[in-house]
Amino acid sequence: MRRKTLLILGLGLALVAAAGIGYLALRGDQPHAPAESGKPPGAGALRYKPGGPPPAQAAAVVRDLTSNGADTQRGALTPELDEALVGGRLLPKGTRIDLTRDTWHEADGYANAQATLTKPGEASQQVLIGFAKRSTGWRITVVEVVK
Repeated sequence: MRRKTLLILGLGLALVAAAGIGYLALRGDQPHAPAESGKPPGAGALRYKPGGPPPAQAAAVVRDLTSNGADTQRGALTPELDEALVGGRLLPKGTRIDLTRDTWHEADGYANAQATLTKPGEASQQVLIGFAKRSTGWRITVVEVVK
């Protein structure tokens, strides 16, 4: 009798476990493995509509970032970014940053634009430059290489 009870309990537990696994697998809101692109499931392609031309002051700040003087380069940054970086020059002499036409996007005191960064002796890189509006005008808050 005891053996029969253990067998029935074991089968019952196995049935409950199988039902639970089946429920979790079929309920539809389970997290899935990331797609091959590394984006979470359901995330569409990044929509990046054409923007407008950057304001003259923002373009001037980008030029300051490539100037010969370390103080001028650092003056192009938000104070928070300036504090986070090691002192001195940010970019070597001869560096160019060319803003890409009509890529300026702005909302609520923040903006971004695409550009081409060319350092002397190195291949050009596409970058995204983030800006923050401050009392002194636009300041650079991030520069990220676009891969």
